[in-house]
Amino acid sequence: MADLAALHADPRVTWTEDVIRFGDTDMNGHVNNATFSVLAESGRVHLFQSAFGDTRPAGTYFVIAKLTIEFKTELHYPGRVRSGTWIRHVGRSSIGIGQVILGPDGSPAATSDAVCVLMDRATRRSTPFDSATRAAAEALLRSDLSDGQASA
Repeated sequence: MADLAALHADPRVTWTEDVIRFGDTDMNGHVNNATFSVLAESGRVHLFQSAFGDTRPAGTYFVIAKLTIEFKTELHYPGRVRSGTWIRHVGRSSIGIGQVILGPDGSPAATSDAVCVLMDRATRRSTPFDSATRAAAEALLRSDLSDGQASA
């Protein structure tokens, strides 16, 4: 497991901050579990824009093929959360993504593991990375993380 200090110090990890909205809560008074997937998405989109913005071939985009979230603790309104996102694996046309969602106190509220695939817009099929996209992904690869999960 990666510790939080290592994640904060690693320039390959991108950080995104989101605001918890009142509408994110459920009848139990805590942030709804579906909101965690939105927070994870926010981190992935930030990674895609910052790392792959100009490298993806025209007519391609990333789609999510797998998402696993492990809930660690509740989140409540109001507050801010930070999501750390990194690349764990680079395949032929897919990348494995690890994430940690930190609550307002800085402790892990959830961890996430995702697989995203580069899709061709015209064929609606996966497409292999070209050299520029692969180089961008490999530059951010944290291969030292075997499980993509962060600990306190």
